[in-house]
Amino acid sequence: MFEKEIREAASILSKSTRASASCGAGVSAESGIATFRDAGGIWDRIDPAEVGTPSGLINTLEREAPKLVPLFIEILDSFESAEPNPGHRALADLEAMGILKTVITQNADNLHQEAGTTDVIEVHGNLFRMKCLACESIRKYERKPLIREVKERMAGLNSFNLTALASLAPRCDGCGFMMRPDVVMFTEPVQDLPRAFAVAAGCDVMLVLGTSGVVYPAAYLPREAKKSGAAIIVINPTENPFESVTDIYIPMKTGEVLPAIVKMIREKAV
Repeated sequence: MFEKEIREAASILSKSTRASASCGAGVSAESGIATFRDAGGIWDRIDPAEVGTPSGLINTLEREAPKLVPLFIEILDSFESAEPNPGHRALADLEAMGILKTVITQNADNLHQEAGTTDVIEVHGNLFRMKCLACESIRKYERKPLIREVKERMAGLNSFNLTALASLAPRCDGCGFMMRPDVVMFTEPVQDLPRAFAVAAGCDVMLVLGTSGVVYPAAYLPREAKKSGAAIIVINPTENPFESVTDIYIPMKTGEVLPAIVKMIREKAV
């Protein structure tokens, strides 16, 4: 199914040395991490106005922390059990082959790096990179050990209130103050945006993977790439929100298509 489109995509990529990928939540969903915006996703279960901003989250925890704890534990469980999927690994393969230069991702789960990709722009930050609320120093943690530690400490709490939950946060090695995940919440600026746009403007092929195209400014990236003459290859099983700039659309999962593309390129079957 869609072998013609997959072969065309492989042919285009085989000639590239400066491709990029723009990745959305669908890529991580294939690893078992729930999306925020899809039907049944996190925002269907809790109001983003209540927890999507720093002040909203603090206010909600002050009022009704026990209500949020089961959801937090469920999210922690999904992040703990997640592993890089074949799509993640295929992107790392394309980088190692000298085809893919940079992955731009809206996901904050660190799975691209764990799969082996070295040049990753995380426009929404990284859940396992902590930033001190006082001195703003940064420390990176390993995903699974950090989650296990948080869950163990959470199990030892006598009550779930704001103070108790705040005690779970890592402390800064430098000043001892509380740290928070270095992720982008609503009202906060995205990270590394100038470089993301520079990569989009400088690539000759952009893979647009598992994104609904409703989150800005990331949704501008494929259009920026097309404006600079890049070929746009969209892989998404449910929709193509970039139809006006798309050269090839493959309505399948990235974990199915990308390994097939890598195989074709390696076997010179394009």
